Amino acid sequence: MIYYSFQLVSCFLFFSFLCSGYERLTKMSFDLQKLPKGEMAADNLNVFRPSEEMRDLQFLQELEKNPIVSQRELSHRFGIALGVTNACLKRMARKGWIRIRDLNPRRIGYYLTPKGILEKTRLTIHLISFRVQHYSELKKVIADRLLEMQRQGAQRIVFYGVSDEMEVAYITLQGVNLKLAGIVEDDEKFKPQFIFGYEVERVSRVNELKPDAILITSLTENDKKRDRLNAIFGQNSICVRDICAP
Repeated sequence: MIYYSFQLVSCFLFFSFLCSGYERLTKMSFDLQKLPKGEMAADNLNVFRPSEEMRDLQFLQELEKNPIVSQRELSHRFGIALGVTNACLKRMARKGWIRIRDLNPRRIGYYLTPKGILEKTRLTIHLISFRVQHYSELKKVIADRLLEMQRQGAQRIVFYGVSDEMEVAYITLQGVNLKLAGIVEDDEKFKPQFIFGYEVERVSRVNELKPDAILITSLTENDKKRDRLNAIFGQNSICVRDICAP
């Protein structure tokens, strides 16, 4: 009974991860592009970086909802330069995905063509395929980290960083002989909540959970997280691994 309950939870979390939204995945793509060189291992970077087609899908979705959105609004919405936005729209027009119309001297409309609607459908299917691949590869990476911790004698582990990736880590944790002692988040990002039956704590209180090891379950700012842990525990005094780098 417990096995089947876990299988249902795993299926639910996978579906949640798969459908967690195009917006977060696109934001992750832009965030990764801003990371300093060396922030993530090269092998893992290709796994977690979505295709550039993601931006096309986001543009097509936004234009379908609001064809008279301005380029400046699009630029702000996706966190990219105005020139990049302009180039993307011109490329879409050349490909026949959108039709550009002058509505008045100060407003331009961007309307999806039948070809653009078909492309949006194709890109949506591509996104689902990417998410499935991302989930599979992420489980492998996390399993390697957890097994390494287990081999080093860890028994109690803490997840550091509330994210979709943390949900995958929780599923993967069930296949190893480690106990989740708790979940922590950066003090400035902390908000009271329960996840998987655990009350999320501030990272400044991580010592109270008495962990043997800590898995950083986020894709960005991991160097800062390591620095915070070093300040709390001391340099190399506790096993710390993350899902971005060995």
